[in-house]
Amino acid sequence: MRRARFAVAACLLAAACADDVTQGSAPKRQRERNPASIGLIDIPAKDATVDPSVRVSGWACDESGVKAVRIYFDDELMVSVPLASVRPDVERAYTRCATADHIHGFESLVDAGAHVGYTNIRAEVIDSKGGVTQLPPVSVKIRE
Repeated sequence: MRRARFAVAACLLAAACADDVTQGSAPKRQRERNPASIGLIDIPAKDATVDPSVRVSGWACDESGVKAVRIYFDDELMVSVPLASVRPDVERAYTRCATADHIHGFESLVDAGAHVGYTNIRAEVIDSKGGVTQLPPVSVKIRE
């Protein structure tokens, strides 16, 4: 009887300790909602024919802030850029994007050398909470 009580107590203690260990080291789930970012690629225009050195620009915003915008040609990551230009037009159209510095624009000159022909340009917005939002892609033809 004594051994049985000791065994039960040891099992209960081990289970409690295991819960503490697994609960303490387990990643916490994000409980708050993280709405998608918004934005667009403005340049180049859809179905445009462009030179191999392609200017890609647009805008993005998120209520938690934007860390970076990744620009892809087809599925190849070409560059990751910060927001760097003032875009008051974005704030007028989307009041939720209002910030003190009014910076919502991104831009980069991308060498598209290996992507001659028809290419999809797409961008991902990385917000300050780590969320990733795909912006609508733009299809272009890159000259040789």
